[in-house]
Amino acid sequence: MRKDLEALFLHCWLHGLAPDYIRDLLRFNISGRTLRSSNNRLLDEPRANLNTYGEGAFSVAAPRFWNKLPFQIRLSSSEAVFKANLKTYLFKRAFDL
Repeated sequence: MRKDLEALFLHCWLHGLAPDYIRDLLRFNISGRTLRSSNNRLLDEPRANLNTYGEGAFSVAAPRFWNKLPFQIRLSSSEAVFKANLKTYLFKRAFDL
């Protein structure tokens, strides 16, 4: 799946706009202790069961990609702002700007 679509699904999930089958696949990373990273909106990254296709599963790849996004992008409030910030980030990453 394309990374921009994964990120858009995740943004919709955070705002309660995702379908039920997406909501069931994802969860926040909740620590038993109070950490500075607790407010970063990080997702739990499950381990892949298979070495071949497991890493590409949405439930594994999407949280891993989301957690690598800069905090300002993850914090975007509206979908339009999120898309613009994500597009800029992906272009910069692709072209080493």
